[in-house]
Amino acid sequence: MALGNSKATYGCVSRGIHWLAVLLLIASFTLVWSDLTGYHKSVGVAILAVAAVRIVWTLVQPSPEALGNLPRWQHVAAKATHGLLLLWLLVMPLSGWAMSSAAGRPTSFFGLFSLPPLLGPDRALAGQIREFHETVATLGLLLIAVHVAAALWHHYVVKDGTLMRMVPCRFAKCSCGGHEPRAVGADVPHGGGSPEKASGCCGGGDPEKPKSGCGCGGH
Repeated sequence: MALGNSKATYGCVSRGIHWLAVLLLIASFTLVWSDLTGYHKSVGVAILAVAAVRIVWTLVQPSPEALGNLPRWQHVAAKATHGLLLLWLLVMPLSGWAMSSAAGRPTSFFGLFSLPPLLGPDRALAGQIREFHETVATLGLLLIAVHVAAALWHHYVVKDGTLMRMVPCRFAKCSCGGHEPRAVGADVPHGGGSPEKASGCCGGGDPEKPKSGCGCGGH
């Protein structure tokens, strides 16, 4: 599978950035809920770096085309959700960094280096930024819930390839029996070249290949 995106699917770099961000977010929330603030801030620095890389990669890489014949408002909603999630990935670590600066505390990356303060010490401002940080965290969790629900809806209800386009590259071909994910109803080659309509998230004309469920099975 290619490193870059295509019109049909995401490349390995986009998928890698996505799942790295997921792992870092899980670690970040777990650490803050465990009151391990120092490690939480270190992971936040990593999230900020990943978000910056994601923005650059998004600017230089084309986004895959939307799958299926869904209403326009759903495509607009999907783009808006993706944009808000990317903005959230920036705002969360930046606000945490600003909060630490205002509180007069360093923002260290696992003790290897510390980021310069964004603000001068101001305890009252630190408290206000803390409230903002926590509120935005809650809103971000709601956005993630919507994002996950939409992906599962595409996979299990619409049965198109939206979810499978973002699975890690190691599992992508297995999940589609060797086929690239396709939209339901897309023209796919069959036999000697005459097209047929894809009936599931993987498409392809081989009845031996998984379509509707897109599980690896024995492939």
